[in-house]
Amino acid sequence: MMDRQLTVEFPWLVKEVDLPLGGSAEWISTYATDTRTITNTTYVQESKIDLTGYVRKDLTVSFRRSFEQRSGTDFYQWYTYNPNVDYILETVLISSVPMDDAQLTAALVGAPGFNNFPNPASFDWGNFNREHIIHGSYRVHYANSIVGSGAFTSTGASTLVPVVDNYFSSLEPTAADCLYCYRVINLPTPVSFKDGPRSLQFPAMRVILDAFTMEEPEIEYLMRLKRSYELANQV
Repeated sequence: MMDRQLTVEFPWLVKEVDLPLGGSAEWISTYATDTRTITNTTYVQESKIDLTGYVRKDLTVSFRRSFEQRSGTDFYQWYTYNPNVDYILETVLISSVPMDDAQLTAALVGAPGFNNFPNPASFDWGNFNREHIIHGSYRVHYANSIVGSGAFTSTGASTLVPVVDNYFSSLEPTAADCLYCYRVINLPTPVSFKDGPRSLQFPAMRVILDAFTMEEPEIEYLMRLKRSYELANQV
């Protein structure tokens, strides 16, 4: 058995509301990072952790724990703030199988691997179970009224407070050759230069997996390897 530390880094997300000439208000980036747009309010940061070296040696990767670190302070500015709609959703996923944009969007509503709300016409939940999600977290952020400046009905700013902070990591051992890493963030809908959100600063994040590799008996390893491929192909 050999100890390993697997790490994935997610960049800053810095956005402000712009009103193009003759167009509708929209979020634009004020700091270039490796962030991809899914919808006009939903963004994903993604990367991979390569495990092929371990697979070639017929090693299983197991996990003791996982945890997240943030590099700075989140900061939110508004023209007006409505807590009914001006909250921010964030989910972080490290999965043994890839996820498409529809499944990442659904992960903002219900965590993958659970028995999700039965509304298949609206969301693609995917065919996930707990084994897929090596690391998972879900947060709902609101403006912090304690340190906010200005009334919520006028221009103001504050840090953000996670009022929901859930973890659903399985830490399941895997024989997959790759881990797929996602950070999905959904922002409030921009309105105009008089109403709604104004800008957002979301800090970079690091996820650390406290892992170890081990050599299992041949039959057990082959069964785990078979299971890894089955999970990847059934999603």
